[in-house]
Amino acid sequence: MSAIFGVVRTDGALVSEREIGRMANTLAHRGPDGRHIAVHDGVGMGHCLMRVTQEDWHEAQPIRDGGITLVADIRLDNREALASALGIDDTALRDMPDSVILLAAYRHWGGECASHLLGDFTFAIWDSATRALTVARDHMGQRGLFYHHGDGFFAFASEAKALWAVEGVPRRLSEKAIGYRLLFPVDITPGATLYDGIAILPGGCLLVLTGDGSCEMRTYWEPQAAPEHIGRDETYYIEAYRRVLGEAVACRLRRLTRPPALLFSGGFDSGGIAALAAPVVVAQGRQLIALCSALAEDAPPPVRDSRAAAEAFRRYPHIDLRYFVRGDETPFSDIEATFAATEDSAGTAYVRRGLYRMASSAGARLVLDGTGGDVTLNVRAGAMLGRFLLRGRVITFAREVRARRRVTGRSLRHVIREDVLPALIPLWLSAAIRSYRRRGVPMWRTRAINAAFAQRLFDDGTINPKRLIVPAPAYHRWQARWLDFLRKMAWGEPLETILAASEGLTYSRPYQDRRVVELSLAIPEALQFRCGNERYLARQALADVLPERLLRSGPGNVSEGPDMYRALRDSVPAALAAVQTLDQDSRLSRYIDFAKVMESIAPLNAAVDRPEEISRLNLRALHRASRTIALARFIAWFDDSNR
Repeated sequence: MSAIFGVVRTDGALVSEREIGRMANTLAHRGPDGRHIAVHDGVGMGHCLMRVTQEDWHEAQPIRDGGITLVADIRLDNREALASALGIDDTALRDMPDSVILLAAYRHWGGECASHLLGDFTFAIWDSATRALTVARDHMGQRGLFYHHGDGFFAFASEAKALWAVEGVPRRLSEKAIGYRLLFPVDITPGATLYDGIAILPGGCLLVLTGDGSCEMRTYWEPQAAPEHIGRDETYYIEAYRRVLGEAVACRLRRLTRPPALLFSGGFDSGGIAALAAPVVVAQGRQLIALCSALAEDAPPPVRDSRAAAEAFRRYPHIDLRYFVRGDETPFSDIEATFAATEDSAGTAYVRRGLYRMASSAGARLVLDGTGGDVTLNVRAGAMLGRFLLRGRVITFAREVRARRRVTGRSLRHVIREDVLPALIPLWLSAAIRSYRRRGVPMWRTRAINAAFAQRLFDDGTINPKRLIVPAPAYHRWQARWLDFLRKMAWGEPLETILAASEGLTYSRPYQDRRVVELSLAIPEALQFRCGNERYLARQALADVLPERLLRSGPGNVSEGPDMYRALRDSVPAALAAVQTLDQDSRLSRYIDFAKVMESIAPLNAAVDRPEEISRLNLRALHRASRTIALARFIAWFDDSNR
């Protein structure tokens, strides 16, 4: 994963070459193949190079050409189409890096060139003729661009920590962001980060800084159905599923310089990527390194495990299947190292760090992930049976209830409770039931937040206490809910991208490719659930390339951390006690109510390893407790590192 960074002065002062050099040093892990900077005319820009594709061997950034300076972290998927539109012949295109094609696109379309690009990218272009800086981020925000718009200057970088190399960029946490992480509000602020004065450019947006120091942000794309996919028949959608997803996978694997890796569970999301990767990796004479988090082979599984599903792919010669098995690590092991790598409070990603290290050790520089399949092509259609009733499709309802019972083995009562009622109960009644179960206690009081801190956030309008994410979301607002997920994915910080980059990897999600998103939003509801099962289109489109075991599988996903319950149960109490010792001068308890955290994990005292006992525990509260403890550790770590 390459990196870009820079500073533009709008007050007439010069940019310090030493300052730009410090930014480069901060991002050195993303530049194993070279780091270069260009400083001139009140502008300093730099690039850290990680070669992933053959085109990357010809990269030489920053590019300075006729008054334009350009830096980009980019993988272009529509090189040929752009070359045709821009008059670039095939001979020149063969060895032309993506950044040079981007430069030609900017000269042709100006800042609107972003809407003509396909792929994962961020870029920054300084045009001395107009005295304007244009920065942009790819459609679904797979790569990141953080920035600070200060008094007389503008700084940007692929990771937030590089901005602190620039004098004048504040290094302090945002109390609003802390409140968000404790309360989980429905409404988030696009571009917000954990830090005061630092924003992230939302996916699908570009920002233009003019010579007078003013900024204008524009949206060039947002999640939507492509017109060519709307109103087609089932045969079309089955063909389009395979074609479009296959293209998204192939584009990421084309002309790689090293073997690719995949975070793998053996389910429809990662399994679809693995199956469709075959023609490309076989043609390259390589294998796809499939990394699966699973229990040890001799472990008695208290929960569903990915190993059996992953092993169904063992017969595929193009797949090199490997396992990550947790030893004595816990979600809190070496957590400060994760903070230092990501500069974010999501420090409990020890499984992901283990998988990324395995990929890097295997020689990969690209790791693919099936994240996003659940809200695009492979939606988990919870309560679809109730949706059929709401639509008045009684015959379909009766047929699908029988099929649901047959494929899941569930009782009629269970099917009605889980797959029908959630879609039929009005939102107001759901809210009333939840309030009754809480004995009328406001939802925010069930969260581990200091009451005075919460009240301050409510009083100043930062967070609406009536708009908090509920423990059991309603499923009957189908496409609106998926759109909301997709927008929030595009707006957010690319934490997995940054974590993977810390291990020397480029990270990408084919299911969040623009082409995949635009197809998925055109697929009719009737094709999301059929024959009693979700993932109907996947079962049809990939029937000849997926294992029979997967095609016959029922609903549900397997956890990436199959023994996460034990890991949390065994580590959370000690981690809570340890973090409370860091509460010097109430720097943590001013935000966090540790008594509530203790109350939420009280059932752990009675926990045992029997599955029937585990299922009775409030696992959601346990996960929330672990996130709260991680946040507290992060606040203390950040405070200490500032001293």
